[in-house]
Amino acid sequence: MVLTLKKNLRNLRILAVDVGMGTQDIMLYDSLKAPGNNIKMVIPSRTTVLAGEISNTREDIVFFGETMGGGPIASAIIRHIKKGYRVFMTERSARTIRDDLEQVKLRGVEIIPDDKLDDLGGYRCKKIETKDVDFELIRDVFSRVGERFSFDYIGVAVQDHGYKAGKSDRVFRFEKIKEVLKRDVKLYQLGHQKPPEYFTRMRAIYRTVERYNSNIFIVDTKIAAIAGAIHGITERPVVSIDVGNGHTLVALVGEDDRVSGMFEHHTGLLDREKLEDMIERFLKGELTNQEVLDDGGHGCYVNIRQGEGCGAHVRRIVATGPNRGMLEGSRLDVESANPFGDVMMAGPVGIVDMIIKGDMEADMEA
Repeated sequence: MVLTLKKNLRNLRILAVDVGMGTQDIMLYDSLKAPGNNIKMVIPSRTTVLAGEISNTREDIVFFGETMGGGPIASAIIRHIKKGYRVFMTERSARTIRDDLEQVKLRGVEIIPDDKLDDLGGYRCKKIETKDVDFELIRDVFSRVGERFSFDYIGVAVQDHGYKAGKSDRVFRFEKIKEVLKRDVKLYQLGHQKPPEYFTRMRAIYRTVERYNSNIFIVDTKIAAIAGAIHGITERPVVSIDVGNGHTLVALVGEDDRVSGMFEHHTGLLDREKLEDMIERFLKGELTNQEVLDDGGHGCYVNIRQGEGCGAHVRRIVATGPNRGMLEGSRLDVESANPFGDVMMAGPVGIVDMIIKGDMEADMEA
């Protein structure tokens, strides 16, 4: 599938939303404005907001809407049930906790079909809609500052492990990454116009966005951060690192923005010395997929055709993410990313850059 820019690059508006666990980082890119004059917002993520709402609720709850990021909201739901309250969730909404609905039921959630929400009748309970992005909130903010809610593209980044029955989501996630990297792809090709069915959270975002715009781009948050971190950096090969709250992703980007390799681990299992060692061995081609998996991470892949010898000639190493401070004082020459003068905009800038590269194949699709 090819995404072709519909507008002249000199007159382009893109709404870019990067959905994280703690915050959602939003930027309205307008090509007629200087980068620093684009509207930027950093607000609490929906999962954080809804977790707070659940904690303050003293009655049964029914959840409806779309699959969204779990984390805080999933934990809050389990706590609510343990307090003795009943929790109902429609099938799509319930996948916020786990894609395997049988596992959701085991946690005490009562699941109802998406089209049977009204069957609860007069039963007294609080209704909460699940969705990763509240576009009506964004519309309202824009309206209040005199900005029109009209875009050439809407791009959204969310983290999605993917789902296959009977398979570890940790393993499945990186299997899909490897499938794409084996195709000698360019960085800006690691996204979707219409995500495959196994990316349930991305599909939920797609259904939400298509109500507002037909030109849609959806990408994993880690990939968006990797792309945004190297915004404006022309030297290649370059190592781009996103040290997030949950995951750390390291990518080697070579000439023509070909992705030579990646490895992904859980940030909580890393410290500076361990991450330095893994990066160095990754660049030498010594870090294996099995080693990362056995250590509790997601995996590692190096494209031999693209990556052979590439790591020895890295010209820059750039880090972003809320836990990038892990690499402060590193023996590696690590720079802090500063896209558009704001490290919090790494994700949105990455989304914009990936769209602007144009003629982009959605190579993450199987």
